[in-house]
Amino acid sequence: MIYIISSKNAAALERGLEQNSKKPWAELLPQLPKGYKPEKNDQVYIDISGFKPVDLKKIFGQLKKSGAFRGIIDPKGSAADPASFFFDGAIDYIGPDLIKKGLNKKRFAMPLSWAVGKTESSGPAYNANAADDNSEPKRKKQKLPAGKFAGWKSIRSGSTGSFFFIFVSLAGKTSFRSMFGQADFTALKNRLRDVLRQYFDEADAILWMETEENNLLLVPPRADNGKAAVEAAMKMILNTRLIEIEKLDLSMPVELTIAIHYGQTVYQAPGKTGGIISEPVNYIFHLGTKKAEPGRLTISGDVPDEAIPKGLLDLFIPAGAFEGIPVLQSKRFIYR
Repeated sequence: MIYIISSKNAAALERGLEQNSKKPWAELLPQLPKGYKPEKNDQVYIDISGFKPVDLKKIFGQLKKSGAFRGIIDPKGSAADPASFFFDGAIDYIGPDLIKKGLNKKRFAMPLSWAVGKTESSGPAYNANAADDNSEPKRKKQKLPAGKFAGWKSIRSGSTGSFFFIFVSLAGKTSFRSMFGQADFTALKNRLRDVLRQYFDEADAILWMETEENNLLLVPPRADNGKAAVEAAMKMILNTRLIEIEKLDLSMPVELTIAIHYGQTVYQAPGKTGGIISEPVNYIFHLGTKKAEPGRLTISGDVPDEAIPKGLLDLFIPAGAFEGIPVLQSKRFIYR
């Protein structure tokens, strides 16, 4: 079932839904029912225009725990960075233009099919609480572009290109914001940015997108840049204890979750990425939040083999598949 939670625009949204009144396929509700437990393949869309940020956070938290597929409806186009919702596990974003055109059942089936890694007409039913499967498709054989990277300023905004995507998440046992307060949390985020720039400098990476918990770096599509990114990620994982004490000025243990993917996306400069919604961007955040594990580097099968330094190959083992793409993970390291 598709549930649309809207506290203010239910009437307008209902007019935009092309559904048979005798057999409705979507249900509009003013709020998420207490104790909501999703059935298989349930989709819950939140109309963000009618809720305060604090209430949205509670709803998103409740949906994450439930395991339901979740989407965003933004009737006023007020979200400054729609892609940030995908960082936190959303499978869809519907803006004002789509609402005006009208929404049918097929439109809602598209993101669900993408999320479960199957077409509408084939494939097994998906368990919302199980992100990977037992199949092990072969890694793609890709060849990285030749020549050196000409620099980020050489890329025209709005153009499409291939890049490495680096997901980095710093996590503790509780929320850093609630633990430290806004001022100290902002200072921690700034220190983390400095760490990321320092470690990924040789990869010529840029900090492309970020949310409260997650960071996404973009790396040029060259073999040397890819190798430097993999090496930097491994160094960060191995140096986690040093980073938390000397670089982040923390007195508590933290964990780093890092994942790498490769694919094509529209490019916009950092700070102007609000309108970017692409499959590789969605995938890397799903990979980072659902499959990757703290203390291990996760690499998708779309990352060309030549981007993994030969000296590090023995550190990686197959980890099944995630959303139809084979995955490698570094062996687990023990800290003493």
